[in-house]
Amino acid sequence: MFDSLKTRRRSQAWTSQEWLSGGGDVLAAHGPDGRFLVASEGAAAMFGLPAEKLIGAPIMDVVATGDQEKLLSALGQVAAPGGRDQVSFDCRTRARPGHVGQMVEISLSRTGSGFRSVTRNIEHRLERETVAKTRAEQEIQATMRRRDQLANVSHEIRTPLNAVIGFADAIYGEQFGPLSNDRYRDYARIIHDSGQHLLSLLSDILDLSKAEANETPLQLEPEDPAELIRFCVDIMQLRASEAGLTLRFDGGSDQLGDRVFLDAKIVRQIILNLLSNALKFTEKGEITLASKREGESLVMTVSDTGVGMSPDDLSRVGRRFHQARSEGVRGARGTGIGLSLSKALARVHGGELTLMSRLGEGTTATLRLPYRPAQEDKVSATGSSGDNVVALTAHRP
Repeated sequence: MFDSLKTRRRSQAWTSQEWLSGGGDVLAAHGPDGRFLVASEGAAAMFGLPAEKLIGAPIMDVVATGDQEKLLSALGQVAAPGGRDQVSFDCRTRARPGHVGQMVEISLSRTGSGFRSVTRNIEHRLERETVAKTRAEQEIQATMRRRDQLANVSHEIRTPLNAVIGFADAIYGEQFGPLSNDRYRDYARIIHDSGQHLLSLLSDILDLSKAEANETPLQLEPEDPAELIRFCVDIMQLRASEAGLTLRFDGGSDQLGDRVFLDAKIVRQIILNLLSNALKFTEKGEITLASKREGESLVMTVSDTGVGMSPDDLSRVGRRFHQARSEGVRGARGTGIGLSLSKALARVHGGELTLMSRLGEGTTATLRLPYRPAQEDKVSATGSSGDNVVALTAHRP
């Protein structure tokens, strides 16, 4: 018997050491009918039968009844003329009545006279996957609870905050008569501006929470990227001029071709955030916007000649509430949310936002979005990006 096993083992490609231990796996050779010819010594622990007793038994006998269809499918794929060289599937081993077999992965591969199998216990892998899935679900639930709490708090704050802003505006404008001291007007203006800043901050936090939870709706329409960028330039041009900076757009629709599907609101919000940051941290020089197509991507960049960032700051910027500098070159203060929100919105749009910067040499922000041409007369499609419903409608520009 021993000599016979040695002869059959030598007929296989595995080494004697692999047959001896299997590295925790069960190695086996089978004839064309699926019966065991030989198995490694781990068979007893894996299947409940020593290797010698498996000889002559069909491989079907070691697989739980409910998973035998998977085995038959795998055998068919391996045995078919021109079939696959190797097929793997997960299943349970057959166990005594009242017991549950082990969860294993079986890999089948063809040989000249039949096939081989490698059976690996994956109970620990499944445990890790279950733990990871549970943690992910808990994190999603926690995120949803935080978002709902934030929305409720925001609603409660907005009403009195709008009243504060309104009253401050009335006082500053002296709607009910002149103020006896100019300081009161200054204080009213500060209250008004601070209230507007806080209201904007609340909106950004809510937008960020929605984007991070993948609940920002994505509405794609045929748009001209150059027109979107020019719109943003027009909005920020006065602020740039007041700061003594040159704001220019390098690129146009002739470089991009026809219109593409974009969510104009999201793209404008990202570009305006990037421009606002560039203005905040650029003391002199210029800010340049550019757009082009690179393969299947629409690329938009915002480059400045500002203060730049160190590698350490660059690695952390974009995290919620983190800023490379607490205030801009002209004293403007930020919240550390703008870049976080822009990165999250870029992901909602199926793209990404990256930064390149060197201290004292400026910063370049690059927004990459999928290039979806909108050239057809009639296109109507619905798709999904995560949990975001995407509606596509096309018409001639």
